[in-house]
Amino acid sequence: MADLTELEACVLGLIWSEGPCTPYRVQQIMKSSPSPHWSGSAGAIYPVFERLEGGGLVRARTRMQGKRESRAFQTTASGLRVLRSWIGPPVSEWAGDLPIDPLRTRVRFLGALSVARQRAFLHDAIAILESKLKDVQTDCRELKKSEDPFPYTMARGAIHVTRARIKWLAEIEAGLDEGNGE
Repeated sequence: MADLTELEACVLGLIWSEGPCTPYRVQQIMKSSPSPHWSGSAGAIYPVFERLEGGGLVRARTRMQGKRESRAFQTTASGLRVLRSWIGPPVSEWAGDLPIDPLRTRVRFLGALSVARQRAFLHDAIAILESKLKDVQTDCRELKKSEDPFPYTMARGAIHVTRARIKWLAEIEAGLDEGNGE
């Protein structure tokens, strides 16, 4: 299998970290993600499993789950090599690119709004981020209980990013108060 998409690599990583697991389990993990990028991808999970299996990166075993058969997948040695290569080093240059940020995009065009509406936008955006921050902090507390430290570490990254976005919007708001809009 050639280079993996981010979704394929994430699913491969989840199969590796969760041990033998079903596509349904991975789908539930993705749905619960605070990132809409991952939660919105949950419906694409089953075809990804098929591609990973077809590429020899995972294998399935049939098992009984109650009265139904289910297929539990685990990574193969080849799958683990591909996962390790995807993680790096070297880290792909584009992995450090700025992610899509709908708030940053909207800020670019704040000049189209009156100052009062700019303030209202910033107030709303900060309130939304503060709510998201609470959600991520709750998630982080749960992940800290895990034996694997890296999901917690990942969630801490989300906390830092969210705090930075709040600080950035507060700086814009302070600039409005100073009258320079920067």
